[in-house]
Amino acid sequence: MAEPPRSDMPDSSSGSSGSSGSSGDDLNAPQVVGEGDPPEGAAEAPWGGAPPWWSADPGDGTGPQIVIRDASGGHPVVPDGTGPLPMVPVPPPLPMPVAGEPKRVPRLLLVAGAAAVGAVVLMAGVLAFRTDGGSRGGGAGAKDARTSTGEAAASQKVISAGATAGGLRLDGRTPPQVSAAYPFVAGAVEDAGIPVAERGQAVYSEEPVRPINVLFVGGTGQVGDPAGFLQKAQPTTFIAGQDADPGGQGGKAVCGTFAVLAETHTYCAWATADSYGVVASNRPSLNPRFTLMAELMRRIRQDVERPR
Repeated sequence: MAEPPRSDMPDSSSGSSGSSGSSGDDLNAPQVVGEGDPPEGAAEAPWGGAPPWWSADPGDGTGPQIVIRDASGGHPVVPDGTGPLPMVPVPPPLPMPVAGEPKRVPRLLLVAGAAAVGAVVLMAGVLAFRTDGGSRGGGAGAKDARTSTGEAAASQKVISAGATAGGLRLDGRTPPQVSAAYPFVAGAVEDAGIPVAERGQAVYSEEPVRPINVLFVGGTGQVGDPAGFLQKAQPTTFIAGQDADPGGQGGKAVCGTFAVLAETHTYCAWATADSYGVVASNRPSLNPRFTLMAELMRRIRQDVERPR
């Protein structure tokens, strides 16, 4: 019969009986370590050649980096061998205001303030000029106001259109403003600068006896040069004219024609140094007769103009 295999391990019982003669092959036997010698197998750390993440040892460049803070607030980084790192520049501190130093006003505010003051001064000058010019008669509006107050009172004549004038009757059915000649005569008189008297306009007619229908417009004031005034007071659609006889009351007189759409109308007017009057036909004239119109003007003048 074959023998059972023999184990290479020593028998524990035999070893216990022969402990004094046991060999150094027993792995369970305690090892004697000399003073200063590391134990066998302790040459290497459990984590190998790299220190753990919590270690403060810089090692060979693969461990954590040490950040050194300086007094200026910067944070330089110690390179770890992987390349340069960008440095963030630290902005310089803002200058502190010096105690007691006056604050400077921005130049833009100074320029804007100066412009505003200049505009106020200029506007005040313009208003003062207009006020002074109006009180001294610098414009047409001032001239109208002057002639309607002081100069009208200084006139030695009165213009007043009554119920009859020159043998004609007042046409109560036709206001002067709607008569055919009014827009052309009234506009010219207004441009001449002497306003119409309070009772200085009317429509006179002899219809149905004769086809006569005329507009009268007149007033008083400092006319000045009668000839110059009559030239200014020509109807706005003036065609042609000639001098006429003003009558026994004196002054200057003219007669002429003016257009109302495609028709021709006749008018005559007089003026003195402080009065005027215009008589214009509301009916068209195929053949203007200045002599007859001038006679009608003189008759109407005798009834509407009188001394003050």
